[in-house]
Amino acid sequence: MTGKTHASCGFLVGALTTQYLQTDVFTSVTIIILSVISSLLPDICHTQSKFGRRFKILSFITRLLFGHRTFTHSLSFIATIIFLLYLIQTPVYYMVAIVIGMISHVILDMLTPKGVKLFYPLRINVVSPIHFKTGGLVDLSLATALGVGALYTLFQPYINHLTQQWLSH
Repeated sequence: MTGKTHASCGFLVGALTTQYLQTDVFTSVTIIILSVISSLLPDICHTQSKFGRRFKILSFITRLLFGHRTFTHSLSFIATIIFLLYLIQTPVYYMVAIVIGMISHVILDMLTPKGVKLFYPLRINVVSPIHFKTGGLVDLSLATALGVGALYTLFQPYINHLTQQWLSH
């Protein structure tokens, strides 16, 4: 998947989280930002990713130690992040936002022919039975649909209110 698709999915899961938790505006914005950032985080192992270009040394070392789509795309990585967030006493709603952002990334990469090493350090490659090429038309369409879904989720109460006003006239 491209960074745009991962970010769009992070946006959607962040928006869904704010609706589920019924957070205030400041917390909602923070949750969405954390979800988007964490949806890009697993690609720190790719030196040309959005994170890789900004954190070149960390990306290079991660790639050297683990390779691409291994540790940073695994349940072990997600568990490590959860543990670290717990240690620094991250509020639960922020922890949820970060974790679901990372999970969304891993799930989307399972939809590509290369898949992920979900159970790293085991060499088992997990690929969805339905998969498609990164950067193709389906990838772009998915990014667009996820972004539209996120916007709808955020503005759904206002859309419902306007729709009811329009129908009552």
